Amino acid sequence: MTSVFWNGRATLGEGPLWDSRIDTLYWVDIVAGVVLAQISGADRPKRIEAGAQVGCLGLTDDPRVLVAGLRTGWHLLDVGTGDRTLLADPEADRPACRFNDGSVDPAGRFWTGSLEDGETRAVGRLYRLDASGAHTVVDQGFYCPNGIDWSPDGRWMYFVDSRADVIYRYAFDVESGAATGRQVFVDTSSLPGIPDGLRVDANGDVWCAFWDGAHVSRFTPHGAVAERLPVPVLRPTSVVFGGPDLRTMYITSASIGLTEAQLAEWPLSGSVLRRTVDTPGRPSTFFHSVREAPA
Repeated sequence: MTSVFWNGRATLGEGPLWDSRIDTLYWVDIVAGVVLAQISGADRPKRIEAGAQVGCLGLTDDPRVLVAGLRTGWHLLDVGTGDRTLLADPEADRPACRFNDGSVDPAGRFWTGSLEDGETRAVGRLYRLDASGAHTVVDQGFYCPNGIDWSPDGRWMYFVDSRADVIYRYAFDVESGAATGRQVFVDTSSLPGIPDGLRVDANGDVWCAFWDGAHVSRFTPHGAVAERLPVPVLRPTSVVFGGPDLRTMYITSASIGLTEAQLAEWPLSGSVLRRTVDTPGRPSTFFHSVREAPA
């Protein structure tokens, strides 16, 4: 049964992130440049102004600080004060591009995709940000880089290119951070909607939200559709597992671009939903930065 966690209307709600240390769900409204933080028992979130469009978040060793992928680069973001510390800005020479989705790998590196605003040219990149602040373009040639996560054993990395209707899989080496041998994990063109954010559960199944598809679907580690969950929003954007046992799935959504008729049909568009699932997710990993947090 799906219920409402936050009955608001984000323009482009994305990037849900659960911090079990403080029982808090974070998510972003990309175009508003806002990070939202809501404790599990609260009825409204705290708003943190990010100062620019914000595509994704990651936890750090300090529960007061997030790593954030902004239009102005990667920053450490103090959730109490909103202060930001710049780590790097690899897209500075491409003003029409911005960071989109991102995730922290099992060894504490922050992976982030970038896209061009129009999403009509395959100029998007997949970056790896190391603790030292060094960054690497691991792959490129994408229209709309999206959800990123890893198999429970760390052998595989999953990565979405939404406009190509595909979920990719790379062979992954946890120690070195190498992602190689990109292959199609699932061609989603036969499914309703466009693949967006994803998460991998404790069994290794891949859960993906489908923009304009009004569903979240679960794929087996072999790429077969195992389950399709309808949701009361047309544009679900991503999912994350939270709650005390990691069996609560939080689902972000968007209202951007919907007509008045569509908003009337899908009045929860832009809200954050939740539902209980049988298989738990996995604890979030932390980005290990050698930079100091904002003072």
